[in-house]
Amino acid sequence: MVTLKKLPGIGEFSQIIASDDPPSDNHYLEQTPIHTAFSRIIRNFAGKWRGIAPIECFAIMPDHIHLLLKIEDTPDRLALGKYVYQIEKALAGEYWELRAHGSARAKLSGAAEPADGSALATLRAAQERLLHGASPSAPRPGPPAPIFEREWHDWIVKKDGQLAAFTRYIRENGMRACRRQRNRRFFTTVRDIDFAGRTWHAYGNAELLELPVLEPFRCSRSWAEGGPEWSEAIGRAERTGPGGAGVGTFMSACEKACGNAIFKAGGSLVVLTPEGFPPRWHPTRNKEALCAEGRMLFLSLCEPQAGKLDNATLYRRCHEMGDLIRGLGPDGTGSHIGRMVAPVQHSAPNGTGPATLSEAPEEARGKGHE
Repeated sequence: MVTLKKLPGIGEFSQIIASDDPPSDNHYLEQTPIHTAFSRIIRNFAGKWRGIAPIECFAIMPDHIHLLLKIEDTPDRLALGKYVYQIEKALAGEYWELRAHGSARAKLSGAAEPADGSALATLRAAQERLLHGASPSAPRPGPPAPIFEREWHDWIVKKDGQLAAFTRYIRENGMRACRRQRNRRFFTTVRDIDFAGRTWHAYGNAELLELPVLEPFRCSRSWAEGGPEWSEAIGRAERTGPGGAGVGTFMSACEKACGNAIFKAGGSLVVLTPEGFPPRWHPTRNKEALCAEGRMLFLSLCEPQAGKLDNATLYRRCHEMGDLIRGLGPDGTGSHIGRMVAPVQHSAPNGTGPATLSEAPEEARGKGHE
């Protein structure tokens, strides 16, 4: 999977449908001329270059493009870079040709010319070639001015399950963007808020912290399904209705079951995560849908870091966050720092605390680029 991001000053590649209602045809992006032209180039690309399979899965977003590429000859980055360069070149040529056509029409009608920052000179040159033609003796023009950032991102798909996940992710990109546009206040950038005596990085509906009931959940991995502790926790979850939210890491099996029970009862979740939020972080599929509904908030005390956290760090961070919510409860002033809403079940000692992150479902962890 390859992601190409447009340069600042370059016009948008597509537009998100502005309607408040979801489109009936499942198309969330307007078919602008650039979107249509780029789609044609991407679909026909494999017919012009050997060694690459037809590109059937892609998403042309306003400021970036996702492509799922399958190289059939030498599957290394050198070969990948060759194809990415040719795709970028073809798309840039089409972009400037379309902009030149638009500029020519604007000039003939007396409208102002579009401005693309440093790219304006290239646009004017293309316009002049379009209006007046190029001399037969003129030197052959070089490659079109770039429209994408120099650095592009790629992820290697190694398993069938990953292939299905990447395919779904790309095809649902427009839906997620449309959802965010309709619910902007639930998808602001990561921001800092004060909660439980600490400053947290937050993503999602921060208004959940103002609910009258914030129910803390901290369950041990040793609790057996159907046992007394498990049943007591599920009972509390089922009583956390639309006026309340469960708070916790929701990483152990019992905590996950509690989270499902809370949602089924109409409640919300405040998820404490031991990992930070990297740039352009967002939760995965169903968690994002819950954010869009205003029913989920992610909180973290940590800055993002490269690589996977070791188990010892995960345990320490989860226990620290669990200790902070131990005294959670409304104090009558809107601040949840007083008595507990209900007794908190403490994790048993000797390593029976919250499950490690690797044991949590993928959708509870979130992904990076949208």
